[in-house]
Amino acid sequence: MSTKNVTNFVKLIIALITGDDAQATAIKIQKKAAAALTAQIAVKNAFTLSLEENVEQAEERLQLARINNGELITNTDVYIKNLLAYRRALLVEEKVLGEHLDVIAFLKATLSDVNS
Repeated sequence: MSTKNVTNFVKLIIALITGDDAQATAIKIQKKAAAALTAQIAVKNAFTLSLEENVEQAEERLQLARINNGELITNTDVYIKNLLAYRRALLVEEKVLGEHLDVIAFLKATLSDVNS
């Protein structure tokens, strides 16, 4: 048996008897953090598709409002009110998507720090 195997074996016994040493605890923390971050990034990446679809739908609704759904404009106040409402809805969806992407970027940067 090599000295390295004996040393690792002895370290395991000592850790069992005295509890994990700081390095073993740090490794466990790193593994858990990396696993949590990786899982959350995957979940958020999948959810990104839904948020992008929400933006596309809001853009389509605004486009339809611009042409008054192909109907004659009989009430200009309602026409303007609808345009502004659909524009606000689009801005909200874009903001939600942007904040979501910022979170993903933060999680990826944190994962990079954890793994370095």
